[in-house]
Amino acid sequence: MMTKYSVYFWEPELSPHKLPLFKELLDHPRISHATYIAEADLNTTRKREGWQVSTGRELPIILGPSAEQVETIVANSPNDAIHIFSGMRWVPCIVNGLRAVVKHRRRFGLLHEPRVLEGIGGVARLGHSWLTERPLRRNANFVLAIGSHGPRWFRLTGYPNERIFPFAYFLSEPPVPGTKLQIGGGSAPVVTFLGRLEKLKGIHLFLNAIDKVENEARFYVAGFGTWSSHVEKARETHQNLQFAGPIKMTEVPSLLASTDVLVLPSITMDDGWGAVISEALMAGAAVVASHKVGASMCLADRTRGRVVRQLSGSEVARAIDDIIDDGLLQPNFRKVRADWANKHLTQVAGADYLIKIFDCTFLGKSRPNSFVLEHD
Repeated sequence: MMTKYSVYFWEPELSPHKLPLFKELLDHPRISHATYIAEADLNTTRKREGWQVSTGRELPIILGPSAEQVETIVANSPNDAIHIFSGMRWVPCIVNGLRAVVKHRRRFGLLHEPRVLEGIGGVARLGHSWLTERPLRRNANFVLAIGSHGPRWFRLTGYPNERIFPFAYFLSEPPVPGTKLQIGGGSAPVVTFLGRLEKLKGIHLFLNAIDKVENEARFYVAGFGTWSSHVEKARETHQNLQFAGPIKMTEVPSLLASTDVLVLPSITMDDGWGAVISEALMAGAAVVASHKVGASMCLADRTRGRVVRQLSGSEVARAIDDIIDDGLLQPNFRKVRADWANKHLTQVAGADYLIKIFDCTFLGKSRPNSFVLEHD
């Protein structure tokens, strides 16, 4: 008889990067019940950056539950329910939910990005995790560790290795755009930066790389942040640079369909995943990412892109030139990238992978391959 699971997601807010997996699980034959509990709606900063949440139908979502409601949700959940928490601290529904699952002896796991390990602050965060997470280390049945740095963080903070599974933000397969975004400047390859315009995201490295790319290329920036004025200034002196400002999530597929190389050269590990990389690969674009970015683990095959390990504009430019010089912008490679991403990074792949993690954890079945290796 096929085992079915009852799953509860506990989130800080409604997230366009988490809802696709949740919605896929609702219709999965191995899931008997799923509920999404969030402290709040999508925050205003994200909305200003162009993020949107579209549920598309009436979903079992609970927003802003009180402490009493959290206690009731957990106490009334089946004894074999699985609760998944995206966080450990600060968010009331998550803090109260974690206390409740330990109190009521419910099965639970963590879905979490690594904390930033760099510098003195990283050492302090490491010590803080050791001091405050003992109940979680002892009781969590599994950890869904986001990105290339996630598993290492949780090993360093004492979680048993056999309970740690690499994970991602699994997104909906993008709709086929009706038309590509019109980017002026001829037929040269389009190199795009899409996201928050902050130094931490490496926008300064992208701008610095423009004059260092040897191949003819068109550069496109879309996003919002404290570096918007720097991008505007660069546009005044570079005829091959366009700046769109913030764009809506519904406009992203058109932009990425017109993009040949997506660049995300983040300078800190604060980019636990980097969902724009998933979106770019699904659209068939090649990717240049720094080794700090969690989703750089998707670039092990060089046909998908390059990982920059020395953070400079020159290295970003060299990576862009490598991709162009190797002929990786041809339509056949674009199709290969899109096919790979649709097999590994969509909500369908994520749901099947999560079920395999449940089967491994609770039924004693063999450990699944990482999602980036499955189907290869």
